[in-house]
Amino acid sequence: MIDRAAKEKYLREWAAAEGIDLEHTIAVGDGANDLDMLGAAGIGVAFNAKPAVRAVADAAINMPYLDAVRHIAGV
Repeated sequence: MIDRAAKEKYLREWAAAEGIDLEHTIAVGDGANDLDMLGAAGIGVAFNAKPAVRAVADAAINMPYLDAVRHIAGV
């Protein structure tokens, strides 16, 4: 399992490498190790997440299919 600081770091590195502002990113997570990444992303999505994660996320999805995130992104 990757720790929460590393997840945020990798999101920032990926966005920088792709020339994407963090405000234009979406991160999806379900546990405490996702909190920093969800906070750094433009949109943080709690996916079948624990209550603490849902509380800080911008959106929450409680269904079995991750492709629902596409609708949040408008894709």
